Amino acid sequence: MTSLTGRTTYKHLLFFIGDSANTLRSLPIDSLSAVGLKYDEQELTAWQDAVKGRLPTMPDAPLEFGGPLDTSAAVSTATGLSGSHTVLVPLVGSETPRTVDIRFGIRAAPEADSPQFGISQSATSGYIVTSYEIDPKAMTFKARAVLIPGSALPAFGNTAET
Repeated sequence: MTSLTGRTTYKHLLFFIGDSANTLRSLPIDSLSAVGLKYDEQELTAWQDAVKGRLPTMPDAPLEFGGPLDTSAAVSTATGLSGSHTVLVPLVGSETPRTVDIRFGIRAAPEADSPQFGISQSATSGYIVTSYEIDPKAMTFKARAVLIPGSALPAFGNTAET
């Protein structure tokens, strides 16, 4: 089926991360940083007055996300939500790369050809979770995932990650 076109809202976004066995799990999130590639820039004017411009450095694609604290079991269906705490606790500090898949539904739940951003895990590419914090007053979590050093870059597309 062809996905809809036009503007969309946050409620049609699905966030998936590979669990400790790298099985994709959909997490309930209510916050997500901007997604995409980010290049730092070095200003070159100081090197020589005749040189003007900028030099891009190595790209990065950090992700910060958060949502309700949930200790439910991990769900194996692609559309069922897994417990955020259950999935993320084993990932914090692990140096094993994980798949991340963010699907953007356009005015409806994501379909097969909806916009997507992510990376499929390999032995040398993927995301690692570098922080996981719980706010006990609000009963919510915040987490951060970054690319493992030397990783291939995640990309925008319309095919789900595996």
